[in-house]
Amino acid sequence: MAIDVTDRKRTEEALDRSEERNRDLVEHSIYGISRVASDGAFLDANPAFLSILGCTNNESLDALNLMRDVFRFPEQHAELLASCREKGQIRGAESEWRRCDGGIVAVRLHVRILSIPDHAGAIEIIAEDVTELRAMERQLRQAQKFDAIGQLAGGIAHDFNSVVGAILGWAELGFEQNRAVPEIADRFARIREQAERAAALTRELLAFARRQVLQPRAVDVNAVTSGLISFLDKVIARDIELKVVTAPVDPVKADRTQLEQVLMNLCLNARDAMPSGGRLLIETEMVELDDSYCRFYPCVAPGRYAVLWVSDTGMGMDSETRERIFEPFFTTKERGKGTGMGLATVYGIVKQHGGFIHVYSEPGQGSLFRVYLPALAGLVAEGSSVKVPAPSLVEMRGSETIPIADDHESIREMARQALINLGYRILSACDGEEALRLCEKERPALAILDLIMPKLGGPAVA
Repeated sequence: MAIDVTDRKRTEEALDRSEERNRDLVEHSIYGISRVASDGAFLDANPAFLSILGCTNNESLDALNLMRDVFRFPEQHAELLASCREKGQIRGAESEWRRCDGGIVAVRLHVRILSIPDHAGAIEIIAEDVTELRAMERQLRQAQKFDAIGQLAGGIAHDFNSVVGAILGWAELGFEQNRAVPEIADRFARIREQAERAAALTRELLAFARRQVLQPRAVDVNAVTSGLISFLDKVIARDIELKVVTAPVDPVKADRTQLEQVLMNLCLNARDAMPSGGRLLIETEMVELDDSYCRFYPCVAPGRYAVLWVSDTGMGMDSETRERIFEPFFTTKERGKGTGMGLATVYGIVKQHGGFIHVYSEPGQGSLFRVYLPALAGLVAEGSSVKVPAPSLVEMRGSETIPIADDHESIREMARQALINLGYRILSACDGEEALRLCEKERPALAILDLIMPKLGGPAVA
């Protein structure tokens, strides 16, 4: 008697096709999928799961145990399993895994309990690699934090700058008018000295806030480095070995003085990290950053960069310190040993020049700062600038008419007094409109104008 098996064959073929589709789906999934026994042994895994762990084949995966070898923090594995057994499944849990090559990867996990014969308590893990995403989020948060701090610091520094400028000016006038009375002149000199310290701090705040007035030119980073060597030899202790290794680099569009300050601050910071001596290495090189590199760094544009390395063999930094080193007034030094503005100034200058900084450091392993500055193709860097000697007070006398417009009364009056003492005729105005009225009937030889004033600003008045 013949038996019709057509329907059974159709069913088997449909099951085979379904199984093939499911296998293809798992094999080509961008998510890592694996089944794990209750003791942590891996039962199977798809290629994406192997890739996340850096395993070259299934044999290398079989040698691993989920709890002992994969989870960076074993307590996370215990908490995850306990929660999964209680609820049946877990979605969106995040953890850190160790890769076979020793690296660390951040993963988002979906875990559920399975019912498999001979494997009671087995689990299924679907893992998503979120390392790149979390790195970009951290950089974005850091950039937003520094932008907010910069806005605050820049606003404070701008207002404080006017006050300090007035103090400096009045102290200078008092000193000049009392040169014949040494006791009084000395007091004005002390006021001036302290005001200059405050002014230096203000300049550092403005540098962090990226509000410095720059004079950019084509500059050779190697020339900046070699120009500071003699100075560094004087300020770095003899028990610190200083080594400089330079490679040919393209010029960068920069303010040479500002770049000198970047290198000097990094080197002094390295010196302070080696109180018992060590090795300070300065290097330069050219690099080409492509789109694949810039995906990890959202604020970086592809292109050629001149790179300045400053590394030391000092005490190094932990992750919490690394997160804060560029904040204004943050310092790990003893009270009175530092202002906490050195690296903040470096950060602001580099950012204002369109560059960026990478920091690598571990406790006890020293630190490496890499400063990237966008290169200028086809330009020749200028040589070292020759400083023109400042003119004497006798040479600075005159008789021309000069309007001064500034809404800060003390600054305006101080400048008026100083210029009158030098022989000039001064027209003093508290805003732009008043300055224009004062100049209606005569054309001044020079105008001294505040940029931002009530009614009419300096550029509009000019």
